[in-house]
Amino acid sequence: MKKWMCVAVTALLATAAAAEERHFVCVSDRDGSEVRLNQAAEGDKGRIATQSIEGDATILKGVGNMTFLHIEGGNVVTFVIHTEDMTYDLSIKGPHVGTDRGTCIQVDA
Repeated sequence: MKKWMCVAVTALLATAAAAEERHFVCVSDRDGSEVRLNQAAEGDKGRIATQSIEGDATILKGVGNMTFLHIEGGNVVTFVIHTEDMTYDLSIKGPHVGTDRGTCIQVDA
C-alpha cells in the first residue's frame, strides 16, 4: 500500500510541475525587437505581446512546435515556436500586417 501511495504522490508532483505557467522572450533576427509570450497552466491558453499588439492567445500544440494564435480587431497573429531549436516564425494579417523570424528563450516569471 505504501508503495502505491509513493507512486501516486510522485505522479501528482510531476503533474503539478508540468502544469506550471511558461514564459518566453523572443528576439527578432531582423530588428532586435522583443515578443513576450506566456502559456497558462491549462496549456491551451496564453498571452502574446508585440510592439503593436497585445492580448490573449489560443495555443495549438504540434509535432515539434507550439502555435500562439491571437485574433482581435481585424488582426490575426500566428506565432510559431519551433521547440527543438527555439526559433520562431511570426505572421500578422490585418491592419498590422507583417512577418518576422528569430529566436526564443524560456524565462522564469
